[in-house]
Amino acid sequence: MFLRTGYEFLDDFGPFNESAHTTAPWLLSDFQENVWKTQTNQKNANELDWGVRLWNGSLLTDGENEILLRSLKHLLIIGTNGVNEEFATLAPVSQNMRLASTLRLIDYLLINSASLQLVQFGLSAMDADDLKGILNNLASSSLSEDSIYAWQKRVSEYCNGQLSCIKEIEVQRIFSEHPSIELISDDQYEDLKLDIAAADIAKIRAALMKAGMYYGSRNQGFKVNTKRLSEHLYPDTLRGRQTKKSVLEALSFYPSEAPYKREFPGVRVTTGDSETLQDTLYYYYRYILINSGTLATLGLPAPADTDTIKEYIPKITESSRFRSVPSSNLLKLFRSSLAFHVEHGKKILNGFIKVAAYCHDHDIKMCRLPDATFLKIIGPELTRFGVKKLGLSSLRKTKTRTPRKGSRKEYYQRLRANHGLLELVHVYLGCVQLVVGILMARRVDELVTLKTENCLDKTKSWLVFSLAKSTRRALGLRQRESRPIDAIAVEMIEELRRFQKLLKRLGVVDSITDLFATPSPHGHNGLLDCSLHSYNRHLNFVCDYFESDVTAAGERYYVRQHQLRRFFAIMFFYTNSFGELDTLRWMLGHSDVEHVWRYLSECLEPKDIRMAGARYLTDLAIQKRLENYQNFQELLFGEFGTTSFTMVDENRIEDYLMGMLEEGKVRIEPKFFNDENGKSMKVLFIVS
Repeated sequence: MFLRTGYEFLDDFGPFNESAHTTAPWLLSDFQENVWKTQTNQKNANELDWGVRLWNGSLLTDGENEILLRSLKHLLIIGTNGVNEEFATLAPVSQNMRLASTLRLIDYLLINSASLQLVQFGLSAMDADDLKGILNNLASSSLSEDSIYAWQKRVSEYCNGQLSCIKEIEVQRIFSEHPSIELISDDQYEDLKLDIAAADIAKIRAALMKAGMYYGSRNQGFKVNTKRLSEHLYPDTLRGRQTKKSVLEALSFYPSEAPYKREFPGVRVTTGDSETLQDTLYYYYRYILINSGTLATLGLPAPADTDTIKEYIPKITESSRFRSVPSSNLLKLFRSSLAFHVEHGKKILNGFIKVAAYCHDHDIKMCRLPDATFLKIIGPELTRFGVKKLGLSSLRKTKTRTPRKGSRKEYYQRLRANHGLLELVHVYLGCVQLVVGILMARRVDELVTLKTENCLDKTKSWLVFSLAKSTRRALGLRQRESRPIDAIAVEMIEELRRFQKLLKRLGVVDSITDLFATPSPHGHNGLLDCSLHSYNRHLNFVCDYFESDVTAAGERYYVRQHQLRRFFAIMFFYTNSFGELDTLRWMLGHSDVEHVWRYLSECLEPKDIRMAGARYLTDLAIQKRLENYQNFQELLFGEFGTTSFTMVDENRIEDYLMGMLEEGKVRIEPKFFNDENGKSMKVLFIVS
């Protein structure tokens, strides 16, 4: 028995086209199969098992649920491919985003199938209030594990249930095998997000260990395998049972040492908390629900009121913006990176090449090389520089229970004393990334994917890269673009190219790969392809090695490429106003300030330039240099009630000004004119 769908008039137009929405570029299986193979941007196909356990105990693939199964299969294809296949030619990574979003929405429907009456009536049971309620729930959190999967709640219930599944004698045996399982840090107590008693944490860890839910080692610590746990917690889902969730840090334990990857907590790099769903994901979900009505054209029950949500928008967040880093701090990092390249870059890379070649020739793992042999190989120049071992966190040649990295304080003291060769290579890679990132103002994925062999043209004056956001209607293929690049950046890139060519010639690596390919921090042989994770790790090393500024709250500025892109624009405002425009012209290879502005406009989006202007004026306010900006002074006085802006949190000033700019109440524009010095510029602050 079906509810009325509202599409009964279609019965007069002949038989339904049951073959529609049964194929897709990413679907490698026949529509009728109950286990699908899907592949978008993955190297290997994923398996999608439709045998989901429903609330009444039946499987989705049982004969009694055939209508619901077909409906959800079609909905997955409609949501990912588009109702008119308008998304079929998207790049694989974009297809994957739509596929994942549609699967998450289907998981929501399955988890709530009892209250939505899907088993009895299919999707036709959902009315306008149900559709809006679904969108409200999906928009309630930026994390699907909260809005869809109730991760913390299900984990808490599972943990409390496991307490009754383990005997005291088993608990004591596990405690004796893993003494550190009983150690709970103050941070773990303070950040406990699970609904479990703090006194039960150690016993719950033992119960999870008995259940086989941990992975790790003595050196790296033990953490709950969230993917394995999800298989137990989400039998009523398609995607949720296959995916990792956020780390359950309160349940982690560390026999050797607590993990750390940075010297200080990081200053938040984006604005806002993103507590609710970002607009892009919300529109994906709304599109799927709106077009679920298409199921009626396939002879399947469908919601009748999808038109009511075409313009429906609950409270959602705009995409977070990257905060600007103080200009003086970035200039310090820029200067230090250049000096590090000139003074130490070649000898550091040469040291790694010597060690890697020796280990390759003698068939030895780098991490097994004795320290005495290592020091002999690298030579006196690097030992005088401070190098004492292969890496501060590399694996040791003998089994030992002593911590590899030591305390956080000791590790970063040794890092800046140049004790570890691998860390110095990572610092140098970060130096190249920072300089190239500032000078070229490219998107991070354009730099992560730079290829060593062809990232420079034959004249070595142009950077060649795959343009980001250029794959729409191009079957996922990016456009190749080139932009002028300064000589110092070319020199640094050429050093990395020499590095990889020598490693290949000596047989250490089989092929030349990504420009920012990196040695393993654990001391494994060869190089690892560049990833966003390793790219950001190199930048972290730069910030800790050169001691990027630390705020009064004890947080360090760890820069990201998007902030370097904006700094490129900030420099435009700064160099002109502070009389150093020739510096920026030299960096960019332009002779005319208006050409520089045109280049900025081509490289950056308008919001980036607005944020650069906001940061520039914020710095002027903090530095008491607003004598030429009376309107701006009056605005700040009206908002903060003071003319001494050094007493105001600079982030508050910047956020206030960005809000005014985005609402169109003020504008920051350059004004070009000719004077005795040729083409000049003034920065105007205009109140609408």
